[in-house]
Amino acid sequence: MDPQDFKDLLNRYATDKCAPDEQREVERLMLKYPLSKNWKWKSELHKDRIKNNMRKQIFNQVDRDLGKHIRRKSYWMTAVASLLLMIGISTFFYLKIHKTINDEQVIAEAINEIYNDVTLTDATGRVTVLKNKEQILDLRKLSTQDSKWNPSGSLNTLRVPSLHQFALVLMDGTKVRLNAGSSLSFPTQFTAVDRTVTLKGEAYFEVMPNHSKPFMVNAKESQIKVTGTKFNVAAYPADPRIITSLIEGGVAFHINQKQYPLKPGYEIVADGNKNSVEMKSFDQDQVMAWIDGYFVFNNMDLVSVMKHVAKWYNISVTAPRKVPAKRIGGTFPNTASLDDLLKDLELLSGVKFIRKGKEVQVVY
Repeated sequence: MDPQDFKDLLNRYATDKCAPDEQREVERLMLKYPLSKNWKWKSELHKDRIKNNMRKQIFNQVDRDLGKHIRRKSYWMTAVASLLLMIGISTFFYLKIHKTINDEQVIAEAINEIYNDVTLTDATGRVTVLKNKEQILDLRKLSTQDSKWNPSGSLNTLRVPSLHQFALVLMDGTKVRLNAGSSLSFPTQFTAVDRTVTLKGEAYFEVMPNHSKPFMVNAKESQIKVTGTKFNVAAYPADPRIITSLIEGGVAFHINQKQYPLKPGYEIVADGNKNSVEMKSFDQDQVMAWIDGYFVFNNMDLVSVMKHVAKWYNISVTAPRKVPAKRIGGTFPNTASLDDLLKDLELLSGVKFIRKGKEVQVVY
């Protein structure tokens, strides 16, 4: 039987639309091949969610059949339920459950982190783990203290894992603070005609003025050009948006061969999925709260809230495609445990969270 025809047959059986001969064929195959031994799951939470849904669907089907052909169908459904309870997961309701899973949205996905501490990889490939040290690295001091520090213009990379943030002072005196799950690549010395760094994630910059050598931040497909200013850039790889928020001074945002000048109190939001660039005012307290160790949610929708939470704790989050429209407000320390934060958000949002390790499911 063609694989697609077989899927269609299973789907008809799951929805009680099989002809008698088709029903007998499905039941024969269920006895012959009761389990899928090579089933690949996205996660344990995904596996348990399907398992619970399958059990629910099986017993619902049994209940529906009691008033009809109870002996025949009930026997088969109960047999499959027994297999499910004793051994694990069968392939029986795959299509029906797959449809249920597709009704969910993935808000965030955890990333694999090699190190649990901040690391500095120099131009030679040497990795230094910055553990139990001050939460700031001044490259001007490092160049005099470490004889192995490469004085060339080659690139170095500072990486900050989840649950951390870290401050860096570049050789020109520019101050950079990196948020969790972020990295910054930079030359040891700014020997080129400009001062260019590359950001993945989120960082706050206080650029040392130098009109003859502008400071450039490469973030995804964009470039931010400044001479001396204070601004925040959020450009996480998993987020289609690049958000540049200007606190003080002036910057020029470049993307798709177009330039967008920005003034203090405004931000540029470039959305790669929508192919749009929007300029708007922003809430400085909310944007800058991460530097002081807080989440600030000012009338923010639940999906946006969970995206912020996921970046800090490095968790995967799934939710129904239609989540409650209620907005959330409040200030929360990011030093709290994830479980404590989720409890607070449950009270404010009216939803429930199911957590298994780094996987969180929104239910309501």
